[in-house]
Amino acid sequence: MSIRTTTATALMLGLVACSSTTSPEVKVLNTDPASLKASPGGVATIVFTDLETIRPDNIAAATTGSSCITVTPLSVTSFRYTFNGCQSASGGALSGTVTVTTTGTGTVTYSSLYDVTVTETTGTWHYTGTKLTTVDSANNTATIAIPTGQPMTVAYVNTSDAAKNKTWAYSPNLHADWSNANAVKFWGGYSFQQTAPAGNTISVTIAQATALTWVQTCAYPSSGVLTLSVPPASAEVRFNTSITDASVLQGCGVITLNGYRLVLGQ
Repeated sequence: MSIRTTTATALMLGLVACSSTTSPEVKVLNTDPASLKASPGGVATIVFTDLETIRPDNIAAATTGSSCITVTPLSVTSFRYTFNGCQSASGGALSGTVTVTTTGTGTVTYSSLYDVTVTETTGTWHYTGTKLTTVDSANNTATIAIPTGQPMTVAYVNTSDAAKNKTWAYSPNLHADWSNANAVKFWGGYSFQQTAPAGNTISVTIAQATALTWVQTCAYPSSGVLTLSVPPASAEVRFNTSITDASVLQGCGVITLNGYRLVLGQ
């Protein structure tokens, strides 16, 4: 593969790859926080964090611990989350609704219809579509997917430059475990396919051994590793509990993208 082809593909991740005898050496371009968030690699991480904020342990109980979220019963088998100015992973204000309908007994499937918007100074992110969370309440585990052939839609609209508008299709295939009452773990995979304008697909894997872990004191993962890939380029996103910052709870929402530091919610 030529260096030109390798570099062009890698740039879809906001990365540049230099040829080697084994695999491309990946380096991050434009390492300021705004660029890291806006890069496809940043989108694949931050939007995922927003979409998984409604964790399966909370869904199972239809509860929330945040004052910016309310839960409204709609029927015996349905309820609605309403977001009002919650802080998103990108630092914007999250508003909108997620309407949840339950089916089954014992092992219950929660069909969650999203209509959520994140408003930032540079533009808006709109999350729409249905996510299926199948909960095994006896074991405090769950699987997270979408209806077959119906990926969720993530649309970005820039307030000043329409050329920056983009749309992605989000498809999760995840597992969750909250058998430890103090933490929720996610592993598996998901993808973001750029649909408008047409572009590449970012594939993400989370190994069970390094699962993303949410603790009760933090809205963002405190540990875990994501591996992002647009072949032949790849990147590592690490939620690192060893990072200490006076303005952030230790390890809470502090990540590195191939070693470059980024704080979620800012």
